[in-house]
Amino acid sequence: MILSLLAAAAVAAPADIPVREPLGAVPLAAEKSVARVEMNRVRFKPGQVMPRHVHPAPVVCLVETGSFAARIGDEPERVHAKDSVTYEPAGVVVQYFRNLSTTEPATLVCSFLAGGDDHTLSTMLP
Repeated sequence: MILSLLAAAAVAAPADIPVREPLGAVPLAAEKSVARVEMNRVRFKPGQVMPRHVHPAPVVCLVETGSFAARIGDEPERVHAKDSVTYEPAGVVVQYFRNLSTTEPATLVCSFLAGGDDHTLSTMLP
């Protein structure tokens, strides 16, 4: 009887579900009302640099391929390898993001946590 109950339970058990792998958690610098999340893939050519810029909303990026050197605000340069998560706070100048490979492209997948009034998500600076 017990074996037949266990067998019935095994048949009724839900199918395997995909496994979630935590990649990072980023506390926001300030409370932010988010009206929409805009996702972008940013493709860098070998050695290419994203110059100084600023965002009106927080941006969280996942290094999809390659690795980057980045300097955000007054923080020292950090290297971000594949599968690492970066955070660009709203209103903080991003000094640069540089693809560290001079021979291979690299990509970031970025989420802009935009509020209702955030229409221009990136402003390039001199």
